[in-house]
Amino acid sequence: MMNLTQKTIVLAGSSTNLSKATEVIKGFKAITLVRNLNPDIVANVYRHNKNVCYATNDYHFSLVTKYNPIVVKITSGETDFQRLVLGTDDVLKDFPILMDKLNIDVGDHQSQDSAGIRQNTCDCMVCRIVNGMPLRPEHILYESDNFFVIPGLGAFFEGYVMICPKRHIMSFAECTKGEFEEFLGVLEDIKFILSSIYKKDIFVFECGSGRNGGGKHATSIVHAHIHLAPTDMPVLASVHKSGIHPGLISPNDLGKYGEYPYMLYIDQSNNWFITSDPDSYFPRQHPRQVLADYMGLEKGKYNWRIYKHEDMLDTIAAEWYKFITDNFDMLPVWMRSNVKKSD
Repeated sequence: MMNLTQKTIVLAGSSTNLSKATEVIKGFKAITLVRNLNPDIVANVYRHNKNVCYATNDYHFSLVTKYNPIVVKITSGETDFQRLVLGTDDVLKDFPILMDKLNIDVGDHQSQDSAGIRQNTCDCMVCRIVNGMPLRPEHILYESDNFFVIPGLGAFFEGYVMICPKRHIMSFAECTKGEFEEFLGVLEDIKFILSSIYKKDIFVFECGSGRNGGGKHATSIVHAHIHLAPTDMPVLASVHKSGIHPGLISPNDLGKYGEYPYMLYIDQSNNWFITSDPDSYFPRQHPRQVLADYMGLEKGKYNWRIYKHEDMLDTIAAEWYKFITDNFDMLPVWMRSNVKKSD
């Protein structure tokens, strides 16, 4: 079950406690702090896939019938999660935990942003692979001039792999024309191999971070990577169900979206959909959430930071190598040069 946005949260307490709490809460990316509650303001916030947050020291019960809000009492001292009381001691830590218990997504906090680390490649997991220092060399499944493919960390489904550019860029929207043309060929190769192994068509997605990496949490992989998932999930219908409504684009238009964070979804019929708006909120790992929701996974099981599913990396690699080894002579010549058989 996906955490929800587009909820109204009322913070009730003294002016002093509200001031302390809201100074922190306004930094959460899925929160918009409003001075007044009226239908137009609420609708506009919801349109950007965010939660309304209204602070008041004069709370009236009539608000419940209008906006069906979550009411949180703000007090000095510690948080009481059971009673929906948020203490001012550690708002940055406690507020998202409290909201998560209510199935509300408040997003990452601006203080945890990855912005500004574009040039810091020494700690980049992907760059270490490019520089000949992979933790698991056998997990490099495919390699072309400018891209390589590895199993995806946090694989809660079979056949999950990632295509990564060797150049340290923030999103595939930053690819040069030559790189992008090469990528389209790599994408078709990987889709062919995965669909041959798992007998399903392929859902492709990217969480583009924007040019400065600011669209991602500091613990994210801030190096472009595109995900592939063998699944029969109806992509557009499932994304709409989550509250996000991407628009149809041509693949060659992707380069126009590199400035700001975006979500790219490519369905099994190779239709490309994108949503990109600097004023809107995209939930953490959104396409993974959509897929996990379709599969009926427990809440939170999509989160690769918590559930790494490292055993699946070996399974995916073994299934890949078996297919390549068994069918090597039947593969196109260019594909044979980019894959390797198991030892």
